[in-house]
Amino acid sequence: MCGIFGYVGSENFDIKKATDIIIHRGPDSEGFLQYIPSLNKTKKESKIFGSKFGISYGFRRLQIIDLKEKSNQPYSDLSQNYHLIFNGEIYNYIELRKELITLGYKFVTKSDTEVLLTSYIEWGNACFEKFNGMWAVSILDIKANKVICCRDRFGIKPLFYNINNDKNSVCFASEIKQFFEVGVVKEINENVIKDFIDTAILDSTNETFFKGIYHLPAASLMEIDFQDHKKININISKYWNLEIDKKYSKINYTAAKAKMKELFNDSVKLRFRSDVPIGSCLSGGLDSSSIVVSAASQFDFTINTFTSKFDIKKFDESNYVENIADKYHNVNVNYCQLTEDTFLSEIDKVIYHQDEPFGAMSLLAQWEVMKLAKNKGVKVLLDGQGGDELLAGYRKFYAFYLKEKLLSFSLIKFFTALFYLLKSKEFNFFDREGIERYLGVKSSVNYFSEKGKTLTSKSIIGFSSSSTLQERSKLDIEKHSYPQLLRFEDRNSMAFSIETRVPFMDYRLVEFLYSISSDFKIRKGFTKAILRDALKDLLPTEIRKRKSKLGFSTPQDIWMNDKLRIYFEKYFSEMKNPYFDTKEIHNSFKKYPSNKVSSDLFFRIYCFDSWYHKHF
Repeated sequence: MCGIFGYVGSENFDIKKATDIIIHRGPDSEGFLQYIPSLNKTKKESKIFGSKFGISYGFRRLQIIDLKEKSNQPYSDLSQNYHLIFNGEIYNYIELRKELITLGYKFVTKSDTEVLLTSYIEWGNACFEKFNGMWAVSILDIKANKVICCRDRFGIKPLFYNINNDKNSVCFASEIKQFFEVGVVKEINENVIKDFIDTAILDSTNETFFKGIYHLPAASLMEIDFQDHKKININISKYWNLEIDKKYSKINYTAAKAKMKELFNDSVKLRFRSDVPIGSCLSGGLDSSSIVVSAASQFDFTINTFTSKFDIKKFDESNYVENIADKYHNVNVNYCQLTEDTFLSEIDKVIYHQDEPFGAMSLLAQWEVMKLAKNKGVKVLLDGQGGDELLAGYRKFYAFYLKEKLLSFSLIKFFTALFYLLKSKEFNFFDREGIERYLGVKSSVNYFSEKGKTLTSKSIIGFSSSSTLQERSKLDIEKHSYPQLLRFEDRNSMAFSIETRVPFMDYRLVEFLYSISSDFKIRKGFTKAILRDALKDLLPTEIRKRKSKLGFSTPQDIWMNDKLRIYFEKYFSEMKNPYFDTKEIHNSFKKYPSNKVSSDLFFRIYCFDSWYHKHF
């Protein structure tokens, strides 16, 4: 796991500044590759660009696979025709290495980096379809006079870019803060503000909160071509799409359970490939617990897990975590605790590392878990992100399942599912805040100023957005859930120089779960039914039958009405933001919680304002 920076154009600047600012992503080494025509007239350089365009690569390394210096980046092949900077891991690199050796290639390292570059040399852009992993990569192909940038299928690893048409240049980076070290002008992008404040939508398009800085979409290639030596041509295209695999769409439940277990165990096994200490996040929920029990059953070494505890019983899941430790003696549990004081001391650091606003305090629970892992010397963590979207884990999916059955006139399944829903006391389906969000009910707070009222919304998340559970799942994977959750995961982990891996996002498992019947996901009142049944022999019964869901949640509602109340009331009274009506927000918060306004709304206003004043 690392941090990268690249530039194609005719300007000269201090590239080291753009990598020093992300030293947290790669504290183990740095590297640079620069071809600048105006400064260097070597034969090698003229071979690349003629007289106009140059390229700069900057890199920070976090050593995970093959810790030797010869695996440092930028990495070049022996012919010096191909150069690479790469953030991520290719988990199936051992298998690909063997395949490439049979094709006549020889390797000088044991790294996945060399396998990635060699795969490109052999298969071109088609190589990315062969990878099982996470990556943000840029390859300088001298023979083709182009730079290729690519992001993994789900956007697990970040890659941002900025195009300057006036200067005929493009730069790309792992984090937004890097652009401002090389002269990119910092401007706010008003297109995304209202969606965030109104409905907590983040990262659902390729836009960021900064004008002119974009995400390279997941599963996309960006080719930067300078064949004519006069103008840079940029083309962005998709190399993979999530589609139904017909061999799974008609599979029966018994066969599906067996396939689920096979794919999941193999995904976990692949993600335990590491040359440094590795562990797992463990919230006590079904997803992270499934990862830990899968690993504990496959490996005989000690697996360190990391959990956030709370004094308030409603938010504490340590009893579920202890169930796993009791069942598997090779699981070692480590705890941290997020408190109101932690929030006050850490919030500014989290906002800095996230680069953009976020919607709830729960992010700080994850932050503390990463900090604990760092203190325990663990450099790689597995995490349960992605399971809810694939297995209908969120409450809203039950509503889309009911809608699907009603629209398809599957009335027996509709009424059966409704019966189990009404019968359940643990599922907490009828949550007022969630229902209002999906029905588009507006808060009674007049939080926008006259300037703020001119902002527009772009996203639709309500019940009209999808007709089936499958459609809604795909929307969450591509737009409304994966992008923001992966951003939170990447920035929080990399702030502590930790690589996180997400077994539920193995593309084989995603394609399988996307293709199977929704009846396998919601069954007898349980969500994630196929996961519960597939791992029945591995999971403790208390976790397997659990319906409640927290996942590193925090007592945000309680804190904002207790020890943090004075802090937030003072903050809102002094807030000066061109998009908000400070007086109205302050008066409304004084009535909280009796006015039924969500603490999440107040936090989003607070977080956006705090972020805004750090940048503008």
